[in-house]
Amino acid sequence: MRKIVPLISALTVLLSACIGAPKVDFANIDSTCAQQCSANHTTCISGFKLFPLANEASCKTAMETCAQACPTKTEVANSARTKSAPVSTAEKLKEIDTLLKDGLITKTEYEAKRQDILKSM
Repeated sequence: MRKIVPLISALTVLLSACIGAPKVDFANIDSTCAQQCSANHTTCISGFKLFPLANEASCKTAMETCAQACPTKTEVANSARTKSAPVSTAEKLKEIDTLLKDGLITKTEYEAKRQDILKSM
């Protein structure tokens, strides 16, 4: 029994090298998403696992899938430009109308904001 435990440990180390690190190119993906994928991977591989090789392979696949789902840096930049597009007066008025109907602002707040929007025209 004493000889089996070191043998199993050595075999596990050797075989884990076959699985290798996830093949992910972080240079082109959004850094926030990449950090989240990396944190998830670290959590996945940490701690005691009954079948470490199977777990490591599963974690590697999960990391690669997560990274593939991340937007590219270009997509994030384009999205930021699109979101900063000016909002029309009509859209602003509709938004505060919805807030009032949903009970998220009072009638007084609605009237004050409505006047601000109309003054900015």
